Amino acid sequence: MCETCWELIAKADDTEFLDSLELTHAERSVLEELYKQGEDRIVEILELQGKELHEAILELNEELLIDIGELGKVLISVQAGDLFTVQFEQAIYDAFTPLFHLAGETELTVLNNDKSWSTKNKAASRFALKLKKLVPDMNGTSKDVMTRAFQKAIKEGKTPSERAVLVQEISAAATKGEEGPFSMKRAVTVARTMSTATANGGKLEGWKQSEVVTGKKWRSSKGSRTRKTHRKADGQVQPIDKPFKVGKSDLMFPGDPSGRAEEIIQCRCTMQSVMD
Repeated sequence: MCETCWELIAKADDTEFLDSLELTHAERSVLEELYKQGEDRIVEILELQGKELHEAILELNEELLIDIGELGKVLISVQAGDLFTVQFEQAIYDAFTPLFHLAGETELTVLNNDKSWSTKNKAASRFALKLKKLVPDMNGTSKDVMTRAFQKAIKEGKTPSERAVLVQEISAAATKGEEGPFSMKRAVTVARTMSTATANGGKLEGWKQSEVVTGKKWRSSKGSRTRKTHRKADGQVQPIDKPFKVGKSDLMFPGDPSGRAEEIIQCRCTMQSVMD
């Protein structure tokens, strides 16, 4: 699917999710800008990752280029570097921590104006660590995608030279963001997952600090792309300190990073506060 199409999908998802929140015009404008900043940062870091991997692939001779074992070693070696670990973790922190603070402070202010939100909030730091823990899984997914693509190229080439060229072409295409783990589709997936998790995580913390919210109700997003497990969870009510039961996962909020991948990737659900 074209880059413009993915951008439109992202915008539609943003609109649907934001429509489900009770925001003033000013709050919504800030939130939309934070969403865009987060997505832009993820796009930037994925582009840099793709370039670094391609440069490593170009340094291999023909014999190594057609050895899937050696290619795997290169992938692992590159992913152990600063760009795939420290810089990616920092990018996630920089992009999504402000969103957590905004969501939490907005809810707290509405519910209990006597309480003050602090940007030094320990809950925000704990949540950032949860997001960072997703990075190894993301890198593992990137490695698996590239390995399968390289295996296919090696299998399709008739001669060693042709196989080596095909491997380099796969690497070059991935670097350009046309397909694979460094594409716009990938960036949208990562950004959407992080944004939903962060906004909902911040909301829940705001509710806890308000000391007036006792429970929470799951609100599934509408449309054909909503998962069956999430549609089934729609309307489910839990105490504020207890998880929702969604599929095979226990989720404290929609997008909870501690949940199973199939329940949090590109989740667009939100929740509603419950008070006695």
